[in-house]
Amino acid sequence: MRLPNCLIFLFVLAFGPAGAQQARLDSLVNLEKTYRTADTTRAKLLTDLARRFYSIDPAQGLEYADKAIQLTEKLGDKKLLAGAYSAKGTNKMGLADYAPALDYYQRALVLNEQTGNKQGVANNYNNIGLVYQYIFDYPKALGFYQKTLAINEQTGNTTGITNALGNIANIQNELRDYPKAIEYYERAKAYSERTGNLQSLSGILVNLGNVYTQLADYPKALEYKQQALEISEKSGNKARIANNLSNIGNVYSQLADYPRALEYQQKALEINESIQDKSGIAANWAGIGKVYLYQKQYAAAAAFSSKARELAGSIGSLKTESEALQNLSLIYENTGRYDSAFAAFRQYILLRDSISNVEVQKEITKKTLQFEFSKTEDSLRQQQLITDAKLNEQILLATKRQQELILKQNALDLANKERALQRLAFLKTQADLQYENNVKAEQLARAENERKLQATQVNLQQAQLDLKDRELQTQKTQRFFFIAGLFLLALLSFFIFRNYKNQQKSNRIIQVEKQKSDDLLLNILPKEVADELKENGEAGARQYDNVTVLFTDFVDFTRVSETLSPQQLVGELHECFKAFDEIIERHGLEKIKTIGDAYMAVSGLPLPDKQHARQAARAAIDILEFIRRRQMHYPDGFQIRIGLSSGPVVAGIVGVKKFAYDIWGDTVNTASRMESGSEPGKINISGSTYLLLKNVFHCVYRGKIPAKNKGEVDMYFLGEVQEGLEH
Repeated sequence: MRLPNCLIFLFVLAFGPAGAQQARLDSLVNLEKTYRTADTTRAKLLTDLARRFYSIDPAQGLEYADKAIQLTEKLGDKKLLAGAYSAKGTNKMGLADYAPALDYYQRALVLNEQTGNKQGVANNYNNIGLVYQYIFDYPKALGFYQKTLAINEQTGNTTGITNALGNIANIQNELRDYPKAIEYYERAKAYSERTGNLQSLSGILVNLGNVYTQLADYPKALEYKQQALEISEKSGNKARIANNLSNIGNVYSQLADYPRALEYQQKALEINESIQDKSGIAANWAGIGKVYLYQKQYAAAAAFSSKARELAGSIGSLKTESEALQNLSLIYENTGRYDSAFAAFRQYILLRDSISNVEVQKEITKKTLQFEFSKTEDSLRQQQLITDAKLNEQILLATKRQQELILKQNALDLANKERALQRLAFLKTQADLQYENNVKAEQLARAENERKLQATQVNLQQAQLDLKDRELQTQKTQRFFFIAGLFLLALLSFFIFRNYKNQQKSNRIIQVEKQKSDDLLLNILPKEVADELKENGEAGARQYDNVTVLFTDFVDFTRVSETLSPQQLVGELHECFKAFDEIIERHGLEKIKTIGDAYMAVSGLPLPDKQHARQAARAAIDILEFIRRRQMHYPDGFQIRIGLSSGPVVAGIVGVKKFAYDIWGDTVNTASRMESGSEPGKINISGSTYLLLKNVFHCVYRGKIPAKNKGEVDMYFLGEVQEGLEH
């Protein structure tokens, strides 16, 4: 089972190793059977048994609690009766029967207040706070935890102080007041270290790591989670060790340290398999699949994500199944399987909606329980009116924060659903387009084959006619030779010689024109594509998985162009684009096209190049340097923005008249967004290009910046080559 991210609460009592605990419990059960007198010793024993059975068999614990209540009522001992009521409330909590649990805790509270038992009052406040936390009424839970903390600080109960601080921190974490949560966790951590309570310390460290993960402070999160792992390894608790390993692996994924992320997830998987924790195994498979997805190892990512989805679905782990479906949708989309991506994403949305329905049901349950509690609380209304003004202010503040959190979460959920629907529509469109393209390709192939067959038949018929014509001509020539004799033979030789000279001249002209045609074709198409077109009469579209697309655009082009004559404007564009052509050819890029004042090129096709991102970056830097040098001579000349993005594209020829070689795909769109999101004199790159260049170039992270039709995306400014890293 998955370990919770909260501290062990006050009523969850620990009695040592499982074997020793069971032996002690059996001994107490046998001892209770031997009692024949109704005295305080037996009452304490029954209460002790009720508490111990909470974590084993709450129903059995209730039976011992009822016996303890009956006996203490006869004895008239209010302090013992309060303990029996509290034990019964704890077992009711174990059965998720929250309204009766609250009733018995409040009965115990009244008796402890009457007898002046401060520690008993503190424990009752803590347990009442737990009831409200379990039904999501965080403001009330916070109020009772604050009361618990105040009493424990007065009495100097360090264990109670530690639990109260941890519970308050949990509430602040739920309310997403992370600075407050960190403050209380750190205070609880200090008390745990002082008392040597390693189990409590481990839980606090995990919680601190989770808070820093929410704040995206991954080095700090990693530090706390590593400390928690060391404590778990000393205790030998395999479930906690596996949970800590998996959490650390998730942090390394966020840091893009994929080898370590994979290492920790696999270690966690080995432990979960040894203890047969199916929920943990499914979560580890999903985590491993995500690491492979980030590394674009799609086959391995699909294998682990599929296993995670199947196992999570069989055990009802909705969150893990949802994560696995998200992974599969991205894998299929990145590999061009849009129909499968659409199906996986649609199932993810359905599952997400079912999870939302569960949350709605939880909210209904919460409201129902709160209504029931309000009736129970009427009997104690007078006592609850005596509250501390400062505490009321904190409760009101917590309520306000919770309401703000709910509003923000609702807005976020609505935006996420809208983005999900947009992505679902996109995948459906891509799947339909892929199908239509396949059908059209088949139709074009059949039409081309029919055309070639007809052309072959025509050529055959023409060859037959030519053969007959030559036979007739031969017969005429033979008769003519026979009649004309040597004169005609000489005359025929003259004409043959003249025709030979004319043919040589024609061949030379044809060769020159053919060279001009080839040069023109190479100016339009890459050499490999041009050769394929000449050889086969056609050139098919191809998928290239790893390329880098470069976009440039002149800043304020319209404003600058208004200051130039048409001849000056065209001349300036010609000089710039001519220089761009020379730069991209020098760095091995392929020019795709110019659109007005925009220039587009790609690195890594038609011949694959592992250094495509570096070549594109060098070309972008040279283009930027050219524009800077030109501005030294023409201060009012053009300024430029440049954008780069890396990933897969589809390349091919479009049209039949004035055809052009072009590329398509999300990588092209992202590169265009990088250019439009750049600044004058800057080279803006996407996250995919940054991963390929971060070890060679200095890059400045700009944060997540909105991009048209893509939401917020990571952007970086490309700087100079890092010293000693360029090869």
